[in-house]
Amino acid sequence: MVGLMVIETVPRGRGRPRQFDTDEVLNNLVDLFWEKGYAAASMTDIVEATGLNKSSLYNSFGSKEEMFGLAIDHYLSMRTAALHGVRDGTSGLEDVFAFIDAVYQESTGPMRSRGCLAVNSTTELGNRDDAMVAISARFRDEIRTSMRAALQRAAAVGEIRGEAVGHYTETLVSFMLSLAVIVRGGADHSEVEDQFAAIRSLVDSWRTAS
Repeated sequence: MVGLMVIETVPRGRGRPRQFDTDEVLNNLVDLFWEKGYAAASMTDIVEATGLNKSSLYNSFGSKEEMFGLAIDHYLSMRTAALHGVRDGTSGLEDVFAFIDAVYQESTGPMRSRGCLAVNSTTELGNRDDAMVAISARFRDEIRTSMRAALQRAAAVGEIRGEAVGHYTETLVSFMLSLAVIVRGGADHSEVEDQFAAIRSLVDSWRTAS
């Protein structure tokens, strides 16, 4: 695959102004690729999902590869907004638990079977595309930066040991990514409950003795 991360959103030639909402189209593309994956989503599927004809799609969003890149970029911008809430929070472990609880609600909600689009795409395309490798690294870094910030706040007020922040951060990154695979793989509610109970218990065990 070539050119996955091109994110040009302006029309490629002159003509009538676009008569559609770009964010709405991107949301529809996200939903489509999230449900079907990259390979299984045909141009017919894309036309049906967006309500635009092929000419409008190609002129405004480029090839299927470019549309996928735009959809992933749009998805990550939404996901990282939640992560930034943890990164920029004012508490330590409380912010970590709040994020875990938010992920729990998502993982047990109506769309739980979809998992995470970024992780799904990484497992589908793997290292066959340099742009997908970059996307995966970017997503891991967003999780890592946000979790580290909250854990550093926890260490600053004595909730956890400062020297363990790095290891704890990587543990949370691994949990978030592996959980997405487990959910996408069809884990039932009780298994997902057990996963979250385990991570909550683990994080709670990081507390220093009072």
